[in-house]
Amino acid sequence: MWSAFRLAGRAVALWWREFALLIFLNIAWLALQIPVVTGPPATATMYVVARRVAHGELVSLRQTWLDLRRMFLPAWKWGAINAVVAAAAVGNFWFYQNAVGWVWTALRLAWGTIALGWFAVNLFYWPFWLAQETRTLRTTLRNAILLLMKEPGFALTLVLISVTLIIAGILVTLPLAALMMAWLALIGTLAVEEALPPHDEDDAIVIELIQ
Repeated sequence: MWSAFRLAGRAVALWWREFALLIFLNIAWLALQIPVVTGPPATATMYVVARRVAHGELVSLRQTWLDLRRMFLPAWKWGAINAVVAAAAVGNFWFYQNAVGWVWTALRLAWGTIALGWFAVNLFYWPFWLAQETRTLRTTLRNAILLLMKEPGFALTLVLISVTLIIAGILVTLPLAALMMAWLALIGTLAVEEALPPHDEDDAIVIELIQ
C-alpha cells in the first residue's frame, strides 16, 4: 500500500518538473474529448508524453502532435472495446436502477467491482502497450490483468488514488482541466515501469515478469 502512495508522490514530482507543458497538454486533452473522435487518441498520447517525462526525454509540441496522429488507430481499437464495456455497465445500472432485493444489490456490487477492475486495466493498458515490442491488444490486455492479479493491493491502492483524483476533478473542475489526465498517465506509467525488469522493451520479458 505505502509503495503506491510513494509512487503517486513520484508522479507529482515528475509533473512538477514539466508542469507548464503538462497543464497545457491536459487542457488540450480535455478539449479533444469534446469531438469524441479525438478523445481516445488524446488519452493514448498523454500516456506517450508521460512515458517520455518518466524517462527524462524531451517533450515538444511538434512531437506530441505526431504522436497524436500515430496513436489514432491503436487508440480507437482500444476505445471501441471501452465503449462496449461502458455501455454495458451504464446500461445495467440504468435499466435496473429501480429493482429491489438482495439479488439486485449483489448484482450491482458485482457490476461495480467489474467497472473498477476495468478502470484499473485502463490505467495500465497504455504503459504496457508502449513498453512492449509486440504491440497487440490481446498481449497488452493480458499483461494489465496479470499485473492486477500479481499485485492486487498495490494496484487497488493506485486505483483508489486515481478515482479520488477524478472525483475531486469533477467536483472542483479546475483540477479536471489542468491536472487530472497528466497525473493519471504518470501514475499508470510509473506503476508499469516499476513492475518491469531492466530490459523493458522486450515483450517476452514483460510477460514472464507478471505470470
